[in-house]
Amino acid sequence: MERSLSGDRQIGPQGQDRFEDIVEWASGRAGLARPPRNPIRPGVSWEALSARIGRNEKPELLFSAVVAGALSDRELRKGLEDAWTTCEWPGRMADQESWLTLYAMAGVDEGHYLRETELRARLLLPETVHLYRAATEGHQADLSWTSSFPKAHWFATRFDGFGSRPLRIYEIDAPRVAVLATFNKARGEHEYVIDTGLLSQPVSDIVAPEAWEDLLEP
Repeated sequence: MERSLSGDRQIGPQGQDRFEDIVEWASGRAGLARPPRNPIRPGVSWEALSARIGRNEKPELLFSAVVAGALSDRELRKGLEDAWTTCEWPGRMADQESWLTLYAMAGVDEGHYLRETELRARLLLPETVHLYRAATEGHQADLSWTSSFPKAHWFATRFDGFGSRPLRIYEIDAPRVAVLATFNKARGEHEYVIDTGLLSQPVSDIVAPEAWEDLLEP
């Protein structure tokens, strides 16, 4: 399926005009000359473009740079890995369909997934991967998962005592066709990015709290 971030769609929470403004601002900070509303020629490095912004601003900058045509394929993959893994809540910065579009633009397809910043053959993955996700009810089908139960447990318990909606730990057996990316180098979270729309059934299986202690044993 052809994917594009151009056209009339609103990209992210603040829309096309805001993205154009962000690219203009970031380009100036990176020392890049850019006339208003004109695309930057591909060849700008993600490192230069993102060097002076906060980690939670990176997703918006990445979408902006893609809309502007600023990044080569390789720099797009670098930006995607960096923006996804360093932002505290990447799923809140843009809707799920926008992220799926970005992964497709980075080269993820039926035959390839992203491992850190490199495309790898999907056949190198096991047929299914057992994964966990800490989430409140209603957010269990989002994209971010981990193969590490201790890491899911940490996410589920780090805000104990805050808020009224407890986090549950969901589990799935994800087929390799649903794997968009694997990220571990940046944060050591054994993260899998999963297109949950490709699962054979809705995400509903919960790890019972009474089983958590056993799963945490080495």
